[in-house]
Amino acid sequence: MKIIITILILTLSLTAHSQLLVDDFSTGEISTISFDNGESTKSFQKGTTILGKLRRLHVKVGENIYNQKPQLTINENDVLAYSSGYDVNSTIYLSYGYDENGPKQLNQDLSNYSKIKIEFAAKSAKTGIYLTMFTRNDRAAYSSHVPEREGKLVFEIPFNKMRKIGEKFTFKDIDHFIFQFDSRSKTGCNMAINKIWFE
Repeated sequence: MKIIITILILTLSLTAHSQLLVDDFSTGEISTISFDNGESTKSFQKGTTILGKLRRLHVKVGENIYNQKPQLTINENDVLAYSSGYDVNSTIYLSYGYDENGPKQLNQDLSNYSKIKIEFAAKSAKTGIYLTMFTRNDRAAYSSHVPEREGKLVFEIPFNKMRKIGEKFTFKDIDHFIFQFDSRSKTGCNMAINKIWFE
């Protein structure tokens, strides 16, 4: 009986530590924001379900020859929803481990995890994705494309696919990290992100 109880406790412990939530967008809501041509806007949202309790959101709008109005919101549906408009060159930077003064130290040990997952509720076009993780000034980088998907899509970034830059980078001590989502599709890009977590 004691052996069975011990196995159950170990199983529950492993399950409890199998994921580390980065953001589920259930806290840190922001009302719908519209962006103009050439605009670059940073904002910060506080929340209990955000890693480090603070999220930095940076939107840059580049070429926009048809004068579209890209829009972004984080609302009561627990999603980050973004619509870039037709033929708009725009980028969203989603960052953790930053405050109004710049980078700070999360000191997050991720050595027990092997990947990061991003759950999209939907996506209308192929989107460039970049992830950079920092141990102080050294970093690891990843780049790829997230495919178009009408329904839910869980996109994985394995740690072993990240390129280390700097000898002192380590997953044992992550201070801050940045996601970058690029919209350069002729048809525009609409997407909604439900959740980001380490696993």
